[in-house]
Amino acid sequence: MKEIRLCDDSSFDETIGRCNDNSLGIEVQIFADSITRKIGETEEAVDSRIEAELLKVKAVLDGMNCGKSLHAPHAGVETGTKDYYDYKKIMKYLNTAYQVASKLGCSEMVVHNGYKVGTYYYPKYIERSINFWKDFLKDKDDSITVCIENQFESDSELLINLIDEVNDPRVKCCLDIGHANANSNMSVEDWIKTLGDRIGYLHLHNNHGKVVGRPSFKNDEHFI
Repeated sequence: MKEIRLCDDSSFDETIGRCNDNSLGIEVQIFADSITRKIGETEEAVDSRIEAELLKVKAVLDGMNCGKSLHAPHAGVETGTKDYYDYKKIMKYLNTAYQVASKLGCSEMVVHNGYKVGTYYYPKYIERSINFWKDFLKDKDDSITVCIENQFESDSELLINLIDEVNDPRVKCCLDIGHANANSNMSVEDWIKTLGDRIGYLHLHNNHGKVVGRPSFKNDEHFI
């Protein structure tokens, strides 16, 4: 394992203390929520919130010699959407996240793939998602690797196809073993074997996996 980073889970100040005490890096997650525009908010209010948080976080991270990554927004981020207005919104959110990641000196930006089984025709979702990422990468340099994370996928096929077809060294997979355990029909070992060197980043957390009679949305307990 190359390096361990703690996810701040939107508790940045507390997590920074743990990182410093244990010489660990950090995955900044607080912007995953603050970048998205809430009902009733103005664009100006969102921009002001982002700028305030960016100044605070950057002031701390600039003084740390550690690995840094950023988790992008994930609520409503379906990169294979067929709706024009959703496409524009998602592109805006992820471009903003990328800019924040760059200003913080992050080497990776983690993004949920967004596919929910059964909500889209699978081949078309992949096709649109491939085009989305190619469009997103057009004006980007190679300073940040985009790591696309599994969440609700039943197996690794979608991410394999997506990463192979985008075919860009700036795009890798973030394998979340907790999501794989809770939501997929494949063992974690098979996820690792099939994704192979497409994996550029790992999320490690634990849960009981699928439990008979329990709603699927409660499977991912995040014990650790």
